[in-house]
Amino acid sequence: MATRKALVGRRAFLGLGAVVAAAGAAAIAKGAAEVSTVKTGGRTRKFVAACPPSSREYGTRRPGSTRVMVIGAHPDDADILCGGTAVKLLERGFKVKFVSVTDGRMGHHRLSPDETAQTRRAETLEAARRFGLDGYDIYGYPDCGLYPTDDARRLVARKIREYEPDFVFTHRTCDYHADHRATGQLVMDAGYLLGVPHWCEDRKAQRLRPVILYMTDPFTYPRELRPDVMFDVDAQLDKWCDGLDAQVSQFYDWLSWDKGVEAEVAALGDRSDIAARNAYLRKYWAARKQRDAERFADAWREEFPERPVPKYMEVYEVSEYGRAPTEDDLKTLLG
Repeated sequence: MATRKALVGRRAFLGLGAVVAAAGAAAIAKGAAEVSTVKTGGRTRKFVAACPPSSREYGTRRPGSTRVMVIGAHPDDADILCGGTAVKLLERGFKVKFVSVTDGRMGHHRLSPDETAQTRRAETLEAARRFGLDGYDIYGYPDCGLYPTDDARRLVARKIREYEPDFVFTHRTCDYHADHRATGQLVMDAGYLLGVPHWCEDRKAQRLRPVILYMTDPFTYPRELRPDVMFDVDAQLDKWCDGLDAQVSQFYDWLSWDKGVEAEVAALGDRSDIAARNAYLRKYWAARKQRDAERFADAWREEFPERPVPKYMEVYEVSEYGRAPTEDDLKTLLG
């Protein structure tokens, strides 16, 4: 009997200990996280993030144009997923830089890897010119061989510190391509470390870290993308097509071969028929924007009850690994 009582007492003590430990962990987590309550349109939301939000005490944005950095895995990811948003923000006076973490050398079925990398580098420069970007950087890690290493994390962090963006867009870590997932992981891992003074000391730490947003994807595991920020890009689609058209080796060669639509590309000829060219690009590359407009229509109506649901929408989720956005941040983005 004494042994049984002792065992029960021990179990009760351990159970109480677990409760105390859980409560302590919750308190620690609550203390470490930054929570920002934001109201935009008809929606009120709470964002939890690893880094403090903008505040008078903590720091404010630098004077001048708001800066946006879109960090994709390959030389066309930023164009496809964020191009309409970039055009919209550029029209409003933002500075926007596109990034490809890899060299894209595997993205062709006829050219050699070296030829592909050289071609794609030249195409990004033309895309930057057409979009009006503040640059299109290629970091040069091997295509289809990117890993979230310490070396890669430090390079990404140094480049973010150099550009000092207010907002960083990147992939989620549940995307279909291993390089996409690795790129998202690199940005997430750098998020808090951007403000650590003795890490990467050759670049000044950012007292005010950027808001990080995930670009859209169709995946449902571990969960579907949350539509935190939605852009109507109907009016920007022709300009977006013009930017995509610069990536000739991709949209008219390798990816058309991958999709089995070479005959449609051949029918375009020299692409001087802009309407036909744009119809082709919209058919195969804007379809995701149409699907997002449909799947997030209810969220749009809630946030913008006075505005019709657009035909083409670019949608983003706020990451918990960057700065907690404020109402001012989202108003700045949405205009």
